Amino acid sequence: MLAFTPIAFLVLIGVVEGVSPSLEEAAQTLRADAWTTFRTVSLPLMRPGLANAFLLGFIESLADFGNPLVLGGNYDVLSTEIFFAIVGAQHDPGRAASLAIVLLAMTLLAFFLQHFWLGRKTYTSVTGKGDAGVPLPLPFWVERFVLGLVLPWAALTIVMYAMILVGGFVEIWGRDYSFTLRHYEAAFSIVGGEHGLVWSGSAWNSFFTTIQIAAISAVPTAFIGLLTAWLLVRQDFSAKRLFEFATMLSFAIPGTVIGVSYILAFNVPPLEITGTGIILVISFVFRNLPVGVRGGIAALSQIDKALDEASLTLRASNFTTLRRIVLPLLRPALLAALVYSFVRAMTAISAVIFLVSANYDMATSYILGRVENGDYGLAIAYSSALIMVMLAAIGLLQLLVGRRQLGRRSERPTPSGGSA
Repeated sequence: MLAFTPIAFLVLIGVVEGVSPSLEEAAQTLRADAWTTFRTVSLPLMRPGLANAFLLGFIESLADFGNPLVLGGNYDVLSTEIFFAIVGAQHDPGRAASLAIVLLAMTLLAFFLQHFWLGRKTYTSVTGKGDAGVPLPLPFWVERFVLGLVLPWAALTIVMYAMILVGGFVEIWGRDYSFTLRHYEAAFSIVGGEHGLVWSGSAWNSFFTTIQIAAISAVPTAFIGLLTAWLLVRQDFSAKRLFEFATMLSFAIPGTVIGVSYILAFNVPPLEITGTGIILVISFVFRNLPVGVRGGIAALSQIDKALDEASLTLRASNFTTLRRIVLPLLRPALLAALVYSFVRAMTAISAVIFLVSANYDMATSYILGRVENGDYGLAIAYSSALIMVMLAAIGLLQLLVGRRQLGRRSERPTPSGGSA
């Protein structure tokens, strides 16, 4: 749950911001109380985000490999069973294929449940009309429930990250808590040589490769995902539902299966790219693409098509309309896709363990190797460094993308005059 909650947050935040406060005010003008307004206006308008967050979280949980492998113990899941059926002593590709079909069937069921829940209703809340509304406070009990759920969750997250950061500075976590820098020195030491500085730490190669691959793959992942979402929401064509489901397949199939498939597909001419950085970029782009697609679909469901039509009426091309009208309104979805694709490329393990090579090693495969060798201190130190890099990258992306401007006041005006 800790691993996939950020996915739901990234998908939902733009959708929640897009709900027009004027609609809530209209409901209260009709004498609806705070709970009725939230239940009949606010919550239904958030349904595209909730549905897509559910779909992504459910499928990601099904296909996750790294967490069950390290933390699962005696509890087996489909993704690890498929992995061991391929590379384990049993070497049973038929069993792996059968389990993968079961997983795909569950994904298909979740996909249809999501579409059934959304139905054919419209969820437009971002229009070209002026909107000076201010978000209304949540109903009292809803606010208390949310705070009671979020605050302990945030505290647990902070504690866990604090333990990771501290763990890199102790000798042996759980046994010897004496302060040391030897884990960081082993991973990230820099020494002076005859020809200048030498990056002598054992982790530098995978560190630089990981940042480079993640940065390269993030941009096409986000933009291709949003363009695909635009096609699915704004254009009508045959087999659109089938195409939409096909965009989810790379997310539903376990990464281990994808890794083996890529090796088989790209290990012979004319596309012999196994062992190169290109195959890692391709893997991350198509693996993380569904997040951009689902986030874009949720955001576009709120944007009135009249904005597109007004731009086209003024003789703007489709590209100009997409660039100057639609894309600025999709900034939350764009930020979510960029952040997720970058962070996921930094932390992915399932497909990566099959695709890395001596020249293109990734941070996660390096860390997994240290864990298997019992060198937990170095693995924790490396993880701490990755956390700092990802936090810095998220801040930079937020600065570059900016916030969506909807022309709303930031606070409710104070009535003038004295008390009634």
